[in-house]
Amino acid sequence: MKLPYYPGCTLKDRTSQLETTALACAEKLDVQLEEMPNWTCCGGVYPVSETKIVNLVAPFRILKEVQEAGDDKLVTICDFCYNVLKRTNLIIREDSVKRTRLNLFLSDDDRRWAASGRRVGEGQEYDGGVKVLHYLEMLRDELGFEAVAAAVSKPLEDLKIAPYYGCNLLRPPLEMDLDDPEDPRIMEDFLGSMGAQVVEFPYRIECCGSFLSLSSPQIARRLCHTILESARKNGADAIMLSCPMCFYNLEQKQSEFARHFPGFRPMPVFFFSQLLALALGLDPASLGFERNFADPVPLLKEKHLV
Repeated sequence: MKLPYYPGCTLKDRTSQLETTALACAEKLDVQLEEMPNWTCCGGVYPVSETKIVNLVAPFRILKEVQEAGDDKLVTICDFCYNVLKRTNLIIREDSVKRTRLNLFLSDDDRRWAASGRRVGEGQEYDGGVKVLHYLEMLRDELGFEAVAAAVSKPLEDLKIAPYYGCNLLRPPLEMDLDDPEDPRIMEDFLGSMGAQVVEFPYRIECCGSFLSLSSPQIARRLCHTILESARKNGADAIMLSCPMCFYNLEQKQSEFARHFPGFRPMPVFFFSQLLALALGLDPASLGFERNFADPVPLLKEKHLV
């Protein structure tokens, strides 16, 4: 299987372990993810303005270039990129005025850049025909979790994992349409394909605070502490997630929690791709665990997984 891949910005810097493990797993599963040439930032967050189209230009250009390359699917790993690209695609399909204006804007842009040798679409309009896939969605719908299970060489049998969705994978529900927004199963089924013990807990679809960690850190700390403690009380050894922002708030900020919440004990937090890499038998030393505040290696040694 060969699919175009959009990495986004964060995976090239602060959470590079998410990308490196995801790409290594794709290769192991015989999925060829080809990084888009000359990709740019998608904008990071979906614009709230209903009237200005300029905030949609960046994700629109990304989607249009996928079509120009002759592809009809695009895989991304970052939850924020997935949210922006998928919601932009829906607007392009359903809003003919915005679709026309964006195509006209990009046509002018192409003419301005043609002299520099940049590949242009030669007037080809984009109508929203590219299907945007999250990596987990690609595993579920394009490859199949059965194929993932068949490739597992080191089952995560003794590992009790609480899957955490956060916001961007599921909301707004009608626009994202990835899973049941109130009772999603994609992460649970993914963990099941690797043999892990799935821990259900009530805060799996609650917000971690997102960018409040910068503007109102005390609120984000309280939210994250509640999520972590809920997972622990329900028997989890660790949390699994897919969002770089959630990882920052739930994992990297644990260094502050002990000062604000007496008795707090660090809890390992994994990216889904790190657990997949472990289950597929990739070298544990290459999975980026050294970047975690809460070192997961002692837990993995206890479970005889490293």
